[in-house]
Amino acid sequence: MASIRVPATSRYPVVRSEFARWAAVVLCAAAVWPLSAAAQLSPWRTLSNKDGIHLEARRIAGERFDELRVSTSVKVSPDTVADFLLGKYLDARNKNIRRRFIQRGPDVAVWSDVLSAPVAADRCYSMRFERKDSADGSVRVTFASLDEAGAKPKSDCIALRSRGEWSMTPTAGGTRLVYASLTDIGGDTPAFMVRGSLSSAAVSSVRKVVAGSSGLALPPGLGD
Repeated sequence: MASIRVPATSRYPVVRSEFARWAAVVLCAAAVWPLSAAAQLSPWRTLSNKDGIHLEARRIAGERFDELRVSTSVKVSPDTVADFLLGKYLDARNKNIRRRFIQRGPDVAVWSDVLSAPVAADRCYSMRFERKDSADGSVRVTFASLDEAGAKPKSDCIALRSRGEWSMTPTAGGTRLVYASLTDIGGDTPAFMVRGSLSSAAVSSVRKVVAGSSGLALPPGLGD
């Protein structure tokens, strides 16, 4: 996951503690964020289409944040992309993230993260990646936040929820890669203040996967 820049409005101690408790209750009530949350969907709308990367968003009833979808093409096989996702992608260092693996294998990975930023409360989350191969050569790597994977490192760390998937479909030139994600950062920060950061993080994640799975250096500015 690329770093998400959280505005400083969530730094006020009283509000932060209140919403941290709320976020923890929400996460405990649904160990894996229910996919039924996507029952009422709006049409996808294009946010940007640049350098072969198409970014879209859509509203989901009952959610504060939009679901995001990023699609592009990469000149390697779906298997290569999936291997990278469950390998070097998870191992990459990020100065803003402290990561602890709980389970690690070629098809399943579970870990806990603490996401820190200089002017915002820490975000805590545990995540599960699961790889699913199809007979036609396509691969899906689904992910969802968990509550039971690890204890929160600090009592005031705000729970973050996320779910989605990486979808890799074989093409004549390699792979059609689609990343879909619905993330709620928790806390009291207004959604409109974070939408740009979430969109940038989604595109950054896809660019990292395209470069890394192709054996290329990360584009400038994507080292964190």
